[in-house]
Amino acid sequence: MEEKITKTYFRSPDAKVLVIGHDPRLQTSNTQAEYAFFADYFFKPKSSDRREHAKYELAEALYTYINWLTDNKYNIDDFIITNLCNHHLPKAPTGKTVFIPEDKAKEGLENIKQILKEFKIKFILATSQQVNYWLQKLGFYNSENDFLIKSEPKENGVRDNYYEAVQSRAFLDICGREYLADGIPLFPVLHIKQYPLRSRIKANYEKLLLNCINEIKKL
Repeated sequence: MEEKITKTYFRSPDAKVLVIGHDPRLQTSNTQAEYAFFADYFFKPKSSDRREHAKYELAEALYTYINWLTDNKYNIDDFIITNLCNHHLPKAPTGKTVFIPEDKAKEGLENIKQILKEFKIKFILATSQQVNYWLQKLGFYNSENDFLIKSEPKENGVRDNYYEAVQSRAFLDICGREYLADGIPLFPVLHIKQYPLRSRIKANYEKLLLNCINEIKKL
């Protein structure tokens, strides 16, 4: 049986904001999206089926989050949505983030570079610590600090199929700041599952993300 690959989602050839997610599966199930983040479900009628409704909720959360990050300055057709890994990965232990193998990250980066060739991307939102770890590890951009070293995956996590950084708080070093990737502004941001910001996440990251919003306004 041929492996199912999750597709990049866009609604217009003029899309200009690239959003890079993690991997294509719902965290609590084996369901794999046809399109990244089930983004297409946002434009479908809501279903009363619980499993289908969960897909819609993820898509709704995605668009709510990226509209917030961009201060509602962009049309919904301006976004192009993909993942660093578009393959179905083995499930991580409960409560853990699945580990993206290097070969899958390399393939995902080639997909991202192809998107940059085909679309006139104005800026990039790269979500999560692991995604930004791989983007730096593979030379897509450089934050010129210790983020890459601090974000190396722990060996026991890799062995058991989950990602846990040597220093989880390393993402605070880069979140919300502007970097250049192939000459295009790139902003590392929290994953969609951490929005709306609450409690400790809000205390640690709100100021950084508000700075990100202000920098995006200047573009």
